[in-house]
Amino acid sequence: MGRIILVTGTDTGVGKTIVAAWLASLTSRSQRVALLKAVQTGADPAVDGDEAFYRAALADRPVTIKTLATYPEPLAPPIAARRSGQRIHAQDIERSCVEIARDHDLTIVEGSGGLLVPVDEDTNFADLAGALSASLVLVIRPGLGTLNHTTLTLEAAVTRNIFIEMLVCNGFPAKPQTVETENLRFLRTRYPQLPLITLRRLAQADLHRLSLLRPQILGDPPPLMHGSALERMELPQPDF
Repeated sequence: MGRIILVTGTDTGVGKTIVAAWLASLTSRSQRVALLKAVQTGADPAVDGDEAFYRAALADRPVTIKTLATYPEPLAPPIAARRSGQRIHAQDIERSCVEIARDHDLTIVEGSGGLLVPVDEDTNFADLAGALSASLVLVIRPGLGTLNHTTLTLEAAVTRNIFIEMLVCNGFPAKPQTVETENLRFLRTRYPQLPLITLRRLAQADLHRLSLLRPQILGDPPPLMHGSALERMELPQPDF
């Protein structure tokens, strides 16, 4: 069975879908890759859900794309399932991931919201990662508030012995302000062992154009990205 990676975020709306598609595009050049949305809520996967974004962004890549469960209201998975008259079982999600991973070198699973969002009444996405022996790609915001959210998520992952592949700061501006550069500096100092990659902030109409993301890296590339051409980032000297 191939490797499994869970793409999670410090919150909802941080850009997990963009990062998951970008990783699939990058790794599918040399591996058999599957990209899965574990649970879609509040959207039709084929029309306006994350799967639709994957297919638009990866139209030229040989990636297996699938949504494992879907519910109509934009709520946490077990709540959305209950309100639609259904039940969701984390074991079913886990079983589907394992079956797909048997036929792929890398399976990328996008979660819902943050790491401790529930999958069902008794299981959260951290539990799912543990059951799948999945490593973690953590998507973070560049601006104010991200240090608290990032630190809390990393502590939750470390406590559960989940291996963290890298931090991906999505939506990094072309001309960052002090808060954005200092947040990166803090995270590099606090977690020097973690690769930190930034992806450029895009206009809404360009979100599916992965070639515009202009990835830059602080630190050494993670094993997942060995052989990838990543631009090195140098932070400006701090202004005391």
